[in-house]
Amino acid sequence: MDSEIPHHLALVMVHSLMIDGGDPNLKNDVLQHLLVLTADKHKENKMIVDNIDELLKGLFKVLETDTTNAKAACLCLVNISSKENGLNKIMSFLNNNISSNDSGIISKIIRYIDQRTPEIANAVLMLLCNLTRDKNHAIQVYEAFGDKITILESFMKLFITRDVEHESNYSYISYLLSNLCQLHEVRMWLINSDNLQKLLPFLNLNNSLRRAGVIMTLKNCCFELEKHEWLLSEDLDLLPRLLLPLAGPEQFDEEDNEKLPLDLQYLPDDKEREPDSDLRLALLQALTQLSAKRNCREIIRDQGTYLILRELHKWEPNIELKLVCENLVDILIKTEDEIGTDNFHDLDVPEDLIDKFKKMDEAYLS
Repeated sequence: MDSEIPHHLALVMVHSLMIDGGDPNLKNDVLQHLLVLTADKHKENKMIVDNIDELLKGLFKVLETDTTNAKAACLCLVNISSKENGLNKIMSFLNNNISSNDSGIISKIIRYIDQRTPEIANAVLMLLCNLTRDKNHAIQVYEAFGDKITILESFMKLFITRDVEHESNYSYISYLLSNLCQLHEVRMWLINSDNLQKLLPFLNLNNSLRRAGVIMTLKNCCFELEKHEWLLSEDLDLLPRLLLPLAGPEQFDEEDNEKLPLDLQYLPDDKEREPDSDLRLALLQALTQLSAKRNCREIIRDQGTYLILRELHKWEPNIELKLVCENLVDILIKTEDEIGTDNFHDLDVPEDLIDKFKKMDEAYLS
């Protein structure tokens, strides 16, 4: 089909998605065409914009009721939700379709996230990741889960279970968790259960999608100030796991090596740092959050963190990340008397100083 189609034909296409028991092959043809129309990441198709309300009804109806075409319908929704206007339309549609006796569409499509429908699960997870990027939207989606803890536990089980044939279909669970961990309730569920520990092995996984989602999830968990001592405790051993992706092949003398946790000592000559600059930034942000309180700063200093950050700063090609690294090092190399506060979160920084620091950073980066 040509992408420029008459308006009346567009309406026929959209309405065909809402016919109960319609020809599945015809629906597939329509959905494949809609996948092309919705795929442009830079501009919205006029036919899609003009018929968005009816289109969303049709796509969600197929997703809810037609397993043969559910994946294609969901991928259309993934494309639409990748643009801000489309995302807002979908969220409005979902809010307007919550019935009095259940949690609405979200609770229905979540049923696909299981081992019986792995390919549909992958598409639904991609859609949920798009819908939960913004914190307010994440709250709306999470509230529509129904039995929230049961669903979160089922996601974790799918994510950590080895299934060579299908496990790639569940990789987006890590990104969904990272988005949902914008919410205090989800962070506390992850921290207070044993599920956070189950995510740690994925920090150094070759699968970049899973690794990225887990790093972002851990970063968000570091916003729980009251849990910093536990996050840095030997029970979890999080600090060396955050530092290892930032460490390179540099060799330290015996005295310096003894300051480092065992996992960071005598790293091989071919040790590579995390290649994704966004993930290096997330790791540095997590460490910065964990440095908010005096007793936590002392733990971080005592484990040789400065050595890893010093070598990272020498190597780091991204100037913005160099600045983030410098700011963290500046915290760690100062004495507590110089810092002058037990908790950075208690500081009330005047607006004029915030503007001054911002200008200093901009000057550094220019």
